[in-house]
Amino acid sequence: MKWIFRYEQKDSLLHRLDPRIKLLWLFGVSVLSVVLGTPGLLVAVFLSTLPFWFILRPSGSRVKAMLLVLGSISVSFILSQALFYYWAKDPLFTLVPPSFPLLGPLTGGVYFYTDGAVYGLYQSFRFMTGISAAMLVLATSHPSELITALVRFFEIRVGGKSYRIGLPYEIAFMLSSAISFAPTMLEECGVILNAMQARGLELKGGTRTKVKAMRYILVPLVVNILRAGRKLAVAADARGFRANRNRTYVNELKLKRNDYIFLAYTFFFTAGGIYLSYTGFGGTVPI
Repeated sequence: MKWIFRYEQKDSLLHRLDPRIKLLWLFGVSVLSVVLGTPGLLVAVFLSTLPFWFILRPSGSRVKAMLLVLGSISVSFILSQALFYYWAKDPLFTLVPPSFPLLGPLTGGVYFYTDGAVYGLYQSFRFMTGISAAMLVLATSHPSELITALVRFFEIRVGGKSYRIGLPYEIAFMLSSAISFAPTMLEECGVILNAMQARGLELKGGTRTKVKAMRYILVPLVVNILRAGRKLAVAADARGFRANRNRTYVNELKLKRNDYIFLAYTFFFTAGGIYLSYTGFGGTVPI
């Protein structure tokens, strides 16, 4: 799972793109996953992200992690909608009959609906599209480039002065640090788990055994995360964090020919999807 959040250093077409353009593409894809409502278009928007994965050629560990995440999302949506689909009429089978003690009278019976399962499958593409695009941006953009893109998203000139529009540096640094801490937390969890098992911690058994074991894992995990956060804060202060509001950067972001081409693709792709939504292909109409 830690590979989902890591930057993958390569020399691909996506790596050479300006991170601001990739953020605009992520925003456009996310908007389309919300405004479009027909199953075919939702699947099409998700499939539009897959060619970029083929261009990236990710490692096997990242592919396995992505398949696990996307599969979990799909299964959770299918099960939730199959059991609680509002517009369904004829259930495929009954899980809990209305005559079942206590639970039956409270719920009126729990049923599995085929229409709900299909509807949940299509709706899962909304989340899978955004996650697929976001993971592509993280995999192809160095954290320092993302910070620069968020802080200096674009520049305007007024009265001979240049004004850079973007997030405050503190917020951009916080977002980048949070993303970087995710794989660190997963690694720490694995190390603590192995250490506790070596000391005789029992993980096999019922729910009570697992809940009891979590207490021995969460406490050192939280302590290690707080310790790492303190080290990061000390390192930032030692390097003059927030010492000067007018920061300078070694690598300035400049749009190139490929950036303009990808920006045009993003604009027309997003505009076309919004137009389709406006002409009657939007919303979340049930199947």
